[in-house]
Amino acid sequence: MWIRKLPILPTIITLLCVVIMFGLGIWQLERKAQKDTRLAQISERQSNRPYQLSELLLEPTVNNSSDVDIQDFPVSFTGTAQMNSLFFIDNKIVSGRIGYQLVVPIMTISGDIVLANFGWLRGNGIRGQLPELTAEVRALFGNQSLDFTGVVSYPSINRMVSETNTAFGQFPALLQQIDVAQIQQHLTATGFLQSGTLFPFVVNLAPEPNSEFVRNWQPVVMSPEKHLGYAVQWFGLAIAALTIYLLSLMKLFKTKNNKEN
Repeated sequence: MWIRKLPILPTIITLLCVVIMFGLGIWQLERKAQKDTRLAQISERQSNRPYQLSELLLEPTVNNSSDVDIQDFPVSFTGTAQMNSLFFIDNKIVSGRIGYQLVVPIMTISGDIVLANFGWLRGNGIRGQLPELTAEVRALFGNQSLDFTGVVSYPSINRMVSETNTAFGQFPALLQQIDVAQIQQHLTATGFLQSGTLFPFVVNLAPEPNSEFVRNWQPVVMSPEKHLGYAVQWFGLAIAALTIYLLSLMKLFKTKNNKEN
């Protein structure tokens, strides 16, 4: 039987590689479908007017579900920025420049805390030395109630990042990522959360002209088109590997036939 004539090791290796590469191609297509769905959801939700925070959290018609899913919804709320409790998120790159994102707790009228991402600030080039906010920014946001508008975002946690800042309650605090649990420990040490609640999301504030903060938010880092391109590459590599194997097999059989004749 001709199957018994196949070289065992090259055949196993080739089939294994082809299966893996086709699997990776299918996975990239699934990722593309997920990104398409996410972008459509973002477009639909952000085309609405900004919801008041209380309206967004409590109004069931907003979510059309019993579960509270407010990711990517535009929101507005009123509160006072706690400028003495700043969180700088390390290693954020914009246009090839390294800097920080600034996350500030906002105390609402009801006493609850909303985490607001003010945006990106350029670092001063000295490792571990945080940038200073200008007097204008501190005067604008400090000790007065203001209206804030932005988009709700639930920060993803990179389990490969080990958080090292355990100096709870000491500000400004440098964090490696936006970790609400870590931030809660810092704020608990200050006494902010004795009577209020810390919401488990962040509001990425809307861009403002002439602001010193860069707010070019990217909810989807890799576009669906890139996933499609990677899928085509994996399928192409699988087809190429299978083609090379079959051509080599044909050459091997031809050589054996010539020797037998």
